[in-house]
Amino acid sequence: DLSSGINAEYGDENGDGVLNIIEYVALRNPMTTGYVLRRVAQELLEDFDADKDRRVSLDEFVHHGASRVGDAQDSEIDSLRRAEFTAVMDINKDKFLDVLEFRAYLDPRGRNFLTNEARLMMHEADKDQDFRLSMGEVKGKYLHFQRHKENQVIRAIHDEF
Repeated sequence: DLSSGINAEYGDENGDGVLNIIEYVALRNPMTTGYVLRRVAQELLEDFDADKDRRVSLDEFVHHGASRVGDAQDSEIDSLRRAEFTAVMDINKDKFLDVLEFRAYLDPRGRNFLTNEARLMMHEADKDQDFRLSMGEVKGKYLHFQRHKENQVIRAIHDEF
């Protein structure tokens, strides 16, 4: 029974009065809830949207002042942000980001999250940085992979664990 104080907006997403495993994980990790994703996506859009037209251009994304403190003139960061915008974030290829594209980018159940998760695991295990894992590298970091599958958020999202 959720009447004991659990915030229904964050926990009981389907409103049935009980938490399933996904809702429980969402309660512990709010970024897995639709409500929080919508709110955070809207806040990011508003923050990046310098001209207040309710969409973010490539220029607004690349040159966002608050997120570029200390590296505003770094052309390598500019290139990385341009690539991320065009290749990953701008889903409909209209050269602007809307709230739905921000939400898709942030969603830990989506492709971007999984790709970043895999990239991080790969980086931590790939000793020679050749972007390929040998059996020796996997065995050398087996605890890293083992601990990863024990993460409750990951277990709730990935049924293969």
